Amino acid sequence: MRPALPRPLRPRSLRGAANEPERGFILPVAIGASLLLLLGSMSLHSVALQGRLAHASREVLAGQEDALAGAAQQLVGQLNLRHPCLLSLPRERWSEEGRSCATPQELAVLLGDGGSGSGWRLLDWRPTPVSAQALIELDGRGSPPQPRRGVFAVALLTEPLRAQPPRLLGLRGVTP
Repeated sequence: MRPALPRPLRPRSLRGAANEPERGFILPVAIGASLLLLLGSMSLHSVALQGRLAHASREVLAGQEDALAGAAQQLVGQLNLRHPCLLSLPRERWSEEGRSCATPQELAVLLGDGGSGSGWRLLDWRPTPVSAQALIELDGRGSPPQPRRGVFAVALLTEPLRAQPPRLLGLRGVTP
């Protein structure tokens, strides 16, 4: 009898029984990684859209604030130039006592009711000896249409009675 020679070692096949548990490993990992990348990109996209929406909202608010400030400046300018006698009177008394320095048509324009196309209305004017407070409303032509109101402080100087530039105190009916 001849002694048995050891068998030569053969390389194992890649599809052998020892490799059965590793079968199909790459495809699930690739799918998982692609889903993770997809979720990450969707999150970044939603953050970018949210930022754009917040920026647009701030722009609308700034535009409304600017329009209200322009209306207040226009009102104060008209009062200083043509109707200084109205500066010391509350708005409710303008129609009776203000006729000495303003015609009914001029009063209608000052109040924003004259169809002048100014886009604002004076809702309230409350003077004190040194200052006044004005409540102005925009006509709500925006999208969606809504009334926008601003409260302004106006310093009054005496001798001669003059109004200083208005200062915005707050907004009403404006949603950021």
